[in-house]
Amino acid sequence: MQIKLLIRLSARQVAAAAIMATLVLAACGDDGAGGQSTPEGVEVVVQTPTGVTTPRPRRTPVVTPSPTPTPLKVCGNNPDPASPKLLQVLEPVPEQSVKVPFEVRGWGSNIGFNDVGVALAVVDEKQNVLQVLDLPPQPRDYRVAPPGLDVTVYTRPFGADIVLPPVKEPKPFCLWAYQETSESGSPRGVVQVPIVVLPGP
Repeated sequence: MQIKLLIRLSARQVAAAAIMATLVLAACGDDGAGGQSTPEGVEVVVQTPTGVTTPRPRRTPVVTPSPTPTPLKVCGNNPDPASPKLLQVLEPVPEQSVKVPFEVRGWGSNIGFNDVGVALAVVDEKQNVLQVLDLPPQPRDYRVAPPGLDVTVYTRPFGADIVLPPVKEPKPFCLWAYQETSESGSPRGVVQVPIVVLPGP
């Protein structure tokens, strides 16, 4: 009788398979008469893993692009933009977040002439003018005018602390700095600065 066993074993079970094969050979070799007979054939096939594993698929991370900041649209149309050579607002910078009170400061090329100074209007997102302040020129001693400004004998800095009613959530406003108005009262030579006022304190 020919017995063919196909045994698939892991590396840890090879020793157990060898013992089992020995027992099978011993049982088949005894004819019951005290003699030994060789079985016609016993074949034991042991297969061990080769160690090659199939790689698992990996998810490729998807790069999410960062959102592009949306510029504030609170200022609307500038009726008559001022040249940086004549008027500059240095603080706050456009789209800066501030808390009340906040400082507005800048320079004017000719605002020292007859102490005309600068007018500053605070405009909300509906284009309503909330307040208009007259900012007189300040002394120029020991101060350096910003780059790009035409420096004359009347060049002066300006500045003031601005106080607005408290807000419960971030609220956009537009600052209008200008030096003069037309006969109809429209501002001329305007610098617009969009800002966001944050709740206090």
